[in-house]
Amino acid sequence: MFIIAPKIILTCDDDFNILENKAVLFDDNILEIDSLENLQKSYPQAKLIPTPKDTLLLPAFINPHTHLEFSANNGNLVFGDFLKWLDSIFNNREQLNEKAKEKLISQNIHKMLKSGTATIGEISSFGNDLNPCVNSQARVIFFNEILGSNENFVQAKKEEFLTRYEKSMSFKASKFIPAISLHAPYSTHPELAKFAIKLARENDHLLSTHFLESNHENNWLRFKKGGFKKSLAKFNKNPMPFYTPQSFLELFKGQRTLFTHCVYFKEWDLLDKNLHSITHCAFSNRLLSKNTFKLKPALKNGVNIHLGTDGLSSNTSLSMLDEMRANLLIHDDFELENFAKILLLMATNKAAKALNLNLGQIQKGKIADFSLFVLPNSTNLKQLPLQFILQSKEVLKLFIEGKECKL
Repeated sequence: MFIIAPKIILTCDDDFNILENKAVLFDDNILEIDSLENLQKSYPQAKLIPTPKDTLLLPAFINPHTHLEFSANNGNLVFGDFLKWLDSIFNNREQLNEKAKEKLISQNIHKMLKSGTATIGEISSFGNDLNPCVNSQARVIFFNEILGSNENFVQAKKEEFLTRYEKSMSFKASKFIPAISLHAPYSTHPELAKFAIKLARENDHLLSTHFLESNHENNWLRFKKGGFKKSLAKFNKNPMPFYTPQSFLELFKGQRTLFTHCVYFKEWDLLDKNLHSITHCAFSNRLLSKNTFKLKPALKNGVNIHLGTDGLSSNTSLSMLDEMRANLLIHDDFELENFAKILLLMATNKAAKALNLNLGQIQKGKIADFSLFVLPNSTNLKQLPLQFILQSKEVLKLFIEGKECKL
């Protein structure tokens, strides 16, 4: 057993309690929270972890949506319009995939760890990210992605997907959790979608999907028009939408699913508040869409909304702190002090609930995933969450399942 005694604890519980001069007793899980004096008296065998004087402890961040296979992007892709960006993905994906070697992917995972992220939701398109994810210190939800719009290649796509999926299943562990991703309604044939969802249902897998990310997708699914018709003609001679927004959502009924982006989402009554959640990637939305997700009205609907960075294919950083800072600037309809608390919950508590993981809060019984930062120069507790987001860059220490990461 170990004890860590920071000056301040941001519990990131539902009420966003802030604790002063409390200590945490833990092994793999958080065992007790009390004064250092009481914990040392009750558990004399517990080892005290040395920490600097002015430190802040909070749950480790959770980034449920990354694309590490695009880690090599450095000006290769076109921003400002989703279809232009998508064309640049098609034109550059082989080159980017070739450059995204295991070493580069591992380096980016390490950067995420140093910025306080312990759990990563990785969308794996090709499987080249498998080894660095398995070998990393991070907890990885490994979303094997399926896509394909041409019915002539459905069987081949199934076989290719199963090869990747079964390989990932061979590494299943507490910190490596295989899962399934359907790319998007414009790119995933219904037969592939039903096949993947059936597999998820039978094996109790999490699901993830991109949904209503751009105005082009919105016009395609709702009105059967717009730029997607020309874009998809590269794969089908006379493309037509496979789904409406409603029929696509119906596929995920009864399944725990993370819907990513949802910039043009309207069907709030069709979401299951116990099983469905939205991954909001503000920086990515700004680069690829004319609009960004309307966060304030979405929160009023009571659906679990949490943060993600997306990949370096549509972001410049995989740091959740950078993503929170972007949110502070993009969503200027929020009052800053309260919004900082909302963002921290979206990066910890809310994301853990979306992924059905017993972490994301400094609370007795939760898995001991937490990070230690230098305490910002703010004695005002009301300002502390905001100042933490604005000032913090890297952790002093990071613990996953109670074990300190080597950073």
